[in-house]
Amino acid sequence: MAIAHVRRLLLELGLEEAPERLIPAALGYSLWVSLPIAELEGKTPKELVADAEGSAALRRWIVVRLGLDS
Repeated sequence: MAIAHVRRLLLELGLEEAPERLIPAALGYSLWVSLPIAELEGKTPKELVADAEGSAALRRWIVVRLGLDS
């Protein structure tokens, strides 16, 4: 479910594929969603998408990380 959520977020942001600087190809989605993100209190994407607040935080982090906030 977390993978589908992240893919949907990327599509909403106009990205059909996950950029390497977000999700390295060597990791892939399945491993990446299980890794903690230090900037998000060490929570994993899988944990973050469990509720609306976490999902919004993950979206903001992705936007900033990819430089889409300008």
